Order: sequence, then C-alpha cells, then structure tokens
Amino acid sequence: MKNLPILLAALAALTTPLSCLVPVPAKVEPARLHITLEPVGSRSADPLDAGSYSLCIEDASGKKHFDGLLRDCPAEFELSPGNYTVSAYNSSFELPDFDCPQFGDARSVTLTEGQVAEVHLTATQQNAGLRLQPTERFVANFRDRALFLRSTKGNLGWGWDEHRTAFFFPGKVALTMESGDTGTSSGTTIYTADIGRGEIMTLKLDVAENLTKVDPVTAAGITIYVDTLRTRTSREFAWDGSTAGDSGPSDALPAGSVSVAQASGMAGSSGIWVCGYIVGGDLTSSGCSFEGPFSSRTNLAIADSPSCSERERCMSVQLAVGDIRNALNLVDNPSNLGRRVYLKGDVVEAYYRLPGLQKLSEYRLP
Repeated sequence: MKNLPILLAALAALTTPLSCLVPVPAKVEPARLHITLEPVGSRSADPLDAGSYSLCIEDASGKKHFDGLLRDCPAEFELSPGNYTVSAYNSSFELPDFDCPQFGDARSVTLTEGQVAEVHLTATQQNAGLRLQPTERFVANFRDRALFLRSTKGNLGWGWDEHRTAFFFPGKVALTMESGDTGTSSGTTIYTADIGRGEIMTLKLDVAENLTKVDPVTAAGITIYVDTLRTRTSREFAWDGSTAGDSGPSDALPAGSVSVAQASGMAGSSGIWVCGYIVGGDLTSSGCSFEGPFSSRTNLAIADSPSCSERERCMSVQLAVGDIRNALNLVDNPSNLGRRVYLKGDVVEAYYRLPGLQKLSEYRLP
C-alpha cells in the first residue's frame, strides 16, 4: 500500500473543531480544497499513519486557517481566494535527538473564486540521520573517552552502547572525542559530516591497520568509513591526527538547501540551493519523459523522490549552454537519471508550466 494515496475525505469530517476553521467572507464564492497525503520512499520501519500527521493551512499573511491533526480535518476546505501554504508533518523537529525522523511535505497553492483545487502532499524525510558503528578494536582503544555529535542546532552525547540513529537538521555535524562525559571539556574533532535532507549516514569507526599504538589524546590512527542510506555517495577517510579533523571534500555538499517541495513555493528567490533527484527530461508544456533515451539537452525534471513519475510533483530545470548543461543533461549523461543533485539558481513561478529553476550558477552531484 506504499504508493496508495490516503484520501483525507475518509477522515472524520463531522468531528472537526469549528474553532480551527476561518470563515469565508460573505458575498465571496469560496474555493474548495481537497488534500491527499501519500508516502514516497519510506521504509517499512517508517509507516505512514495519516491520523497522526499535523496539517496546517496558512495564508500569505501568516494566518492559520486550519492547524490540527489530519484525523480532525474536514473532507473539504472552503477558503477565500488567495495564496496558501499547505503542510503536513508527522512530528515537530526542533532539536537533535535519537530515533526521531521527521516525515512530511509543504506545498503552495493559489486559489481562485469558485475553484475546486487538489493539493497532493508527499511524506518524505525532512531531517538528516547519522549513526556510528565502532569496531571492537576502536572501542577497546577509546572506551575511556567520550564521543559527541555537534551541530549548530544542538549536540548529542554518544554512548559506547548506543545503537540508535541520531537525527539533525541538514548540514554539518562534527564527531568529537573528548576526555569528559559532559561535553564541556576540550576535545578533538575526528570527522565532520555534511548530511543532506532525507539522508541517513553511517560512520564506521576503526583503528588504522598499520599502527602499533593508538594515541588516545589526539585520536591519531582512527579510520572512518562512510556508508549511507537513501543516497548513492560513499567514501573512506583515514585520519592521522595531523589536522583538526576532516571537513569533507572541497566540493562539500551545501548546507541549508531546500527540498523541491519547498522551492516550488519560493518563486522570486535568487541564488538558493535546491536538493532533489533527477527524474526526467524532455519537458513540454504538458509532458515529461521519465525514461530514456532522452532527446533534449536543455532541461531536466527534479523531484523529492528518485521514484517520482508524476509531472505535477516535479520542478523544471533550465540548462543553459555551458559546463552545467554538459555535466547534467540526460542525452550525454543517461546515468544521471535517479541521482541526487544540488542546484543553485533562481526560482521562477513557471517554466514549462511547472515551478522552475533557472540561471544555474553551481551544482553538486554527490
């Protein structure tokens, strides 16, 4: 049932708290809004429980027209004409914590008087996960030390018997080794991971084979293997204690990027990073090809899920003549289909009648 839309019309409309709904002004024919929510790319361990998701409908002024559980929303919303943001999340993620993946989506919609509109929400992971897998040899050498995962939004201590996944806001997370168990003492940065939205990275910690002695103060000789879920990237890093740790490759993934769903509601924004998957190309005003071979080098379609095959859930991307087109277009690079990509550019309201990204200045293919 993974790809079966969950229709909100099946939820208990008669129990809707009237205080949650903002009435439509008199003499204005309301627009009617229907909402569906479905999971995409969720693992079996992350089931979609529609009733537990919180739904919010907010207008351009910030006024909330509904703010409550999906199980309490009506089968149909009557709203005044205007611009709205519709969002649904399984939890509110405010600080780093263990075992707390946040799934959800947000979409923008413009309603006109008398219109019947549909908004489709896709429940994808919004935060980023990191877990550590130390070898027995690593634990034996460093059990008297403390490990901490540090980010700008908060820190987590990592115990030697910990097996859970730690979740953070997308961006940089530093792994430090410290002498105390409170996280306040000075320590050594072992590794800095740059994890993206929807990514779960596994760091495998080991001691370098060619060392006869490990320095417990500088942590010299630590070997780190990077393995990831939900992404295609992997690399190996061996740290010799000569620097302050690894901060990733020179083309490290950009922090603070937004999802395709978020970017689709940001028309007029310039120079923003958008993270998505290349799912198709050969765009026209009403079509999109999701399978090769492709014939156009001038455009791409990206989405929040590599398995997306629905045009309305995509964002169009203009590929101007140059290095970016040469590296990304699906005619010359068919293996890019399904790959995660970071693109920096300007968001436009419509390109091939889809929210679009134009004037690309940078890209990353992890």
